[in-house]
Amino acid sequence: MAGGACTGAGLGPRDIDRVIGVAKAYLTRVGSGPFPTELSDERGDVLVERGHEHGTNTGRRRRPGWFDAVMMRHAVRLNSLSELFLTKLDVLDTFETVKVCVAYEAGDTRYENVPYHQSVIHDARPVYEELPGWRTDLSLATSVSDLPDAARRYVDFIAEQAGVPVRLVSVGPSRDQFLHVGV
Repeated sequence: MAGGACTGAGLGPRDIDRVIGVAKAYLTRVGSGPFPTELSDERGDVLVERGHEHGTNTGRRRRPGWFDAVMMRHAVRLNSLSELFLTKLDVLDTFETVKVCVAYEAGDTRYENVPYHQSVIHDARPVYEELPGWRTDLSLATSVSDLPDAARRYVDFIAEQAGVPVRLVSVGPSRDQFLHVGV
């Protein structure tokens, strides 16, 4: 097989027609390093508490932040994603407004894609788009039509920013608490 593409799986790239990326409706990370959208305030505490954001093995608190569309666009390109499964939308239920990082600014430059040099990210300031929150419990939703307009607009905005559709959304921790979005 030329180039060794997918030799272990026995599949060639043309055999794959869907690549689903899984992402939270907000961000978390562990460890140190640059995190432009990090929330070190009470909003971050809410995300950690409501999202149960502690390491499974260590119990260490994860670092929370707003959704980063710059990083998502990078993940979409890098992994040839065709669609997204957006998890933990319900964690954002209590916020009056929610933010999405749509670009970074460093110095006099605006970056809508991940900068080529990592050192830029260390000094990056997030450029946010602020959206209305929904302040409604999403955990009982059984179809996308049950979502408040503001929650649906948030999901649509994420899809627009990512450049691929959001096809599934989770609205609670149970395996059956997810909604099909679109076709």
